[in-house]
Amino acid sequence: MFESFKFNFLEANWIVNTVLGIYIWFIKKQSASSQEMLDLRVRVVELENTVRDMPSMVELTRLEGQVETIKSQLNAANTSIGNVQKGVTRIENYLLDNKK
Repeated sequence: MFESFKFNFLEANWIVNTVLGIYIWFIKKQSASSQEMLDLRVRVVELENTVRDMPSMVELTRLEGQVETIKSQLNAANTSIGNVQKGVTRIENYLLDNKK
């Protein structure tokens, strides 16, 4: 009678250990998923902060307008410098021709 009870106790012990092992494996798997979710949350927060610091479309349009203004001013300055260069070249040629 005690031997059959002992055999049943060993079977029950094996079953409990197996169930406990499966439960621990499942919990660890869920913990990995929780860690992955935490990593994803951190990445989302970093992306949100990066996007928050980016310029808006209004600011980009304003900047584009300022660049166009600077470009037109540079073109005007280049034209003026070209005209001055032509005048200097004419004076230089005149002085070289009338050096005698």
